[in-house]
Amino acid sequence: MQQDTMTKTSQPSNNVKGNQEPLPAELAADQELQQLFQQLRSREPELLRKLLRSCAALVLKDQEAETVYNAEKERFLVKTGRHLTSVHISQVAFFYCENKTVYMKTRDDRNHILKSSIEEIEHTVSPRDFFRISRQIIISRHAIKKIIIWFNGTLRIDLQPGEHANIIISKLRAPQFRQWLGE
Repeated sequence: MQQDTMTKTSQPSNNVKGNQEPLPAELAADQELQQLFQQLRSREPELLRKLLRSCAALVLKDQEAETVYNAEKERFLVKTGRHLTSVHISQVAFFYCENKTVYMKTRDDRNHILKSSIEEIEHTVSPRDFFRISRQIIISRHAIKKIIIWFNGTLRIDLQPGEHANIIISKLRAPQFRQWLGE
Protein backbone atom coordinates (compact mmCIF):
# COMPACT_ATOMS: atom_id res chain seq x y z
CA MET A 1 0.00 0.00 0.00
CA GLN A 2 2.84 2.34 0.83
CA GLN A 3 4.43 1.79 -2.60
CA ASP A 4 1.23 2.84 -4.36
CA THR A 5 1.17 6.21 -2.63
CA MET A 6 4.82 6.86 -3.40
CA THR A 7 4.46 6.12 -7.11
CA LYS A 8 1.38 8.30 -7.39
CA THR A 9 3.11 11.30 -5.82
CA SER A 10 6.42 10.88 -7.63
CA GLN A 11 4.86 11.05 -11.11
CA PRO A 12 4.64 14.45 -12.77
CA SER A 13 1.17 15.88 -12.81
CA ASN A 14 -0.67 16.36 -16.07
CA ASN A 15 -4.10 17.36 -17.28
CA VAL A 16 -5.67 13.92 -16.94
CA LYS A 17 -9.19 13.78 -15.47
CA GLY A 18 -9.11 14.20 -11.73
CA ASN A 19 -5.86 16.17 -11.68
CA GLN A 20 -6.42 19.82 -10.96
CA GLU A 21 -2.78 21.02 -11.34
CA PRO A 22 -2.03 22.52 -14.78
CA LEU A 23 1.17 21.57 -16.58
CA PRO A 24 3.99 24.10 -16.63
CA ALA A 25 4.23 25.73 -20.07
CA GLU A 26 7.66 24.20 -20.83
CA LEU A 27 6.52 20.67 -19.97
CA ALA A 28 3.37 21.04 -22.05
CA ALA A 29 5.46 22.29 -25.01
CA ASP A 30 7.85 19.34 -24.59
CA GLN A 31 4.97 16.87 -24.61
CA GLU A 32 3.48 18.54 -27.69
CA LEU A 33 6.84 18.32 -29.48
CA GLN A 34 7.17 14.66 -28.53
CA GLN A 35 3.72 13.94 -29.98
CA LEU A 36 4.61 15.72 -33.22
CA PHE A 37 7.92 13.85 -33.36
CA GLN A 38 6.16 10.48 -32.91
CA GLN A 39 3.61 11.30 -35.62
CA LEU A 40 6.30 12.36 -38.07
CA ARG A 41 8.42 9.32 -37.25
CA SER A 42 5.57 6.91 -37.89
CA ARG A 43 4.38 8.57 -41.13
CA GLU A 44 7.53 10.03 -42.75
CA PRO A 45 10.74 8.54 -41.30
CA GLU A 46 12.96 9.73 -44.18
CA LEU A 47 11.65 13.28 -43.93
CA LEU A 48 12.36 13.23 -40.19
CA ARG A 49 15.97 12.10 -40.82
CA LYS A 50 16.53 14.94 -43.30
CA LEU A 51 15.01 17.45 -40.92
CA LEU A 52 17.19 16.32 -38.01
CA ARG A 53 20.36 16.37 -40.16
CA SER A 54 19.68 19.90 -41.38
CA CYS A 55 18.89 21.11 -37.83
CA ALA A 56 22.12 19.57 -36.51
CA ALA A 57 24.11 21.21 -39.33
CA LEU A 58 22.60 24.60 -38.50
CA VAL A 59 23.39 24.23 -34.81
CA LEU A 60 27.01 23.24 -35.56
CA LYS A 61 27.40 26.15 -37.97
CA ASP A 62 26.12 28.60 -35.33
CA GLN A 63 28.47 27.17 -32.69
CA GLU A 64 31.50 27.44 -35.01
CA ALA A 65 30.65 31.04 -35.86
CA GLU A 66 30.37 31.93 -32.15
CA THR A 67 33.70 30.31 -31.21
CA VAL A 68 35.57 32.03 -34.05
CA TYR A 69 34.11 35.38 -33.09
CA ASN A 70 34.81 34.99 -29.37
CA ALA A 71 38.28 33.47 -29.64
CA GLU A 72 40.13 35.79 -31.98
CA LYS A 73 41.22 39.18 -30.74
CA GLU A 74 43.60 40.94 -33.12
CA ARG A 75 44.65 44.02 -31.15
CA PHE A 76 45.13 45.18 -27.58
CA LEU A 77 44.84 48.83 -26.61
CA VAL A 78 47.49 49.67 -24.01
CA LYS A 79 48.36 52.84 -22.17
CA THR A 80 51.93 54.10 -22.55
CA GLY A 81 52.41 57.16 -20.38
CA ARG A 82 49.72 59.56 -21.55
CA HIS A 83 49.30 57.83 -24.91
CA LEU A 84 47.18 54.92 -26.04
CA THR A 85 48.86 52.42 -28.31
CA SER A 86 47.28 49.63 -30.32
CA VAL A 87 49.44 46.49 -30.25
CA HIS A 88 48.76 43.86 -32.90
CA ILE A 89 48.50 40.29 -31.63
CA SER A 90 51.44 39.24 -33.84
CA GLN A 91 53.71 41.49 -31.76
CA VAL A 92 52.80 39.77 -28.47
CA ALA A 93 55.36 37.33 -27.09
CA PHE A 94 53.42 36.31 -23.98
CA PHE A 95 51.07 37.41 -21.20
CA TYR A 96 51.97 36.93 -17.57
CA CYS A 97 50.62 37.72 -14.14
CA GLU A 98 52.86 39.09 -11.41
CA ASN A 99 51.72 40.54 -8.07
CA LYS A 100 48.07 40.38 -9.20
CA THR A 101 48.84 42.54 -12.24
CA VAL A 102 48.58 41.19 -15.79
CA TYR A 103 51.32 42.20 -18.23
CA MET A 104 51.73 41.79 -21.94
CA LYS A 105 55.32 41.32 -23.13
CA THR A 106 55.89 42.30 -26.75
CA ARG A 107 58.58 40.97 -29.07
CA ASP A 108 60.51 44.23 -28.74
CA ASP A 109 60.89 43.50 -24.99
CA ARG A 110 58.34 46.02 -23.71
CA ASN A 111 55.93 45.35 -20.86
CA HIS A 112 52.40 46.72 -20.96
CA ILE A 113 49.86 46.52 -18.14
CA LEU A 114 46.46 45.10 -19.10
CA LYS A 115 43.17 45.47 -17.27
CA SER A 116 41.99 42.00 -18.32
CA SER A 117 42.56 38.87 -16.26
CA ILE A 118 44.57 35.90 -17.52
CA GLU A 119 41.31 33.93 -17.87
CA GLU A 120 39.75 36.65 -20.04
CA ILE A 121 42.86 36.83 -22.22
CA GLU A 122 42.91 33.06 -22.61
CA HIS A 123 39.37 33.15 -24.02
CA THR A 124 40.00 36.07 -26.39
CA VAL A 125 43.26 35.05 -28.09
CA SER A 126 43.55 32.40 -30.76
CA PRO A 127 44.19 28.89 -29.39
CA ARG A 128 46.23 28.19 -32.53
CA ASP A 129 48.84 30.78 -31.58
CA PHE A 130 48.63 30.99 -27.77
CA PHE A 131 48.82 28.37 -25.03
CA ARG A 132 48.30 28.76 -21.29
CA ILE A 133 51.20 26.90 -19.74
CA SER A 134 50.37 27.75 -16.13
CA ARG A 135 48.05 29.87 -14.03
CA GLN A 136 50.35 32.85 -14.58
CA ILE A 137 51.55 32.60 -18.19
CA ILE A 138 50.03 32.42 -21.68
CA ILE A 139 52.68 32.14 -24.38
CA SER A 140 52.78 32.70 -28.11
CA ARG A 141 54.09 29.98 -30.36
CA HIS A 142 56.62 32.50 -31.70
CA ALA A 143 58.07 33.30 -28.26
CA ILE A 144 59.47 29.82 -27.65
CA LYS A 145 63.24 29.87 -27.79
CA LYS A 146 64.05 26.39 -26.44
CA ILE A 147 62.17 23.35 -25.07
CA ILE A 148 63.98 20.92 -22.81
CA ILE A 149 62.65 17.59 -21.57
CA TRP A 150 62.86 17.93 -17.81
CA PHE A 151 62.34 15.63 -14.82
CA ASN A 152 59.32 13.30 -14.34
CA GLY A 153 57.64 14.16 -17.63
CA THR A 154 57.78 17.91 -17.19
CA LEU A 155 59.13 20.33 -19.79
CA ARG A 156 61.27 23.41 -19.35
CA ILE A 157 60.95 26.21 -21.86
CA ASP A 158 62.92 29.37 -22.46
CA LEU A 159 61.07 32.31 -23.94
CA GLN A 160 62.30 35.23 -25.95
CA PRO A 161 62.63 38.01 -24.91
CA GLY A 162 64.73 36.20 -22.33
CA GLU A 163 63.47 37.68 -19.07
CA HIS A 164 61.26 34.63 -18.51
CA ALA A 165 63.59 31.67 -18.88
CA ASN A 166 63.35 28.29 -17.19
CA ILE A 167 59.57 28.03 -17.09
CA ILE A 168 58.42 24.57 -16.11
CA ILE A 169 55.34 22.99 -17.72
CA SER A 170 53.71 20.47 -15.41
CA LYS A 171 53.49 16.77 -16.17
CA LEU A 172 49.71 17.10 -16.56
CA ARG A 173 49.89 19.97 -19.04
CA ALA A 174 52.92 18.73 -21.01
CA PRO A 175 50.95 16.34 -23.31
CA GLN A 176 48.53 19.15 -24.24
CA PHE A 177 51.48 21.44 -24.90
CA ARG A 178 53.16 18.86 -27.15
CA GLN A 179 49.92 18.34 -29.04
CA TRP A 180 49.55 22.13 -29.45
CA LEU A 181 53.05 22.26 -30.96
CA GLY A 182 52.06 19.61 -33.48
CA GLU A 183 53.39 16.36 -32.08
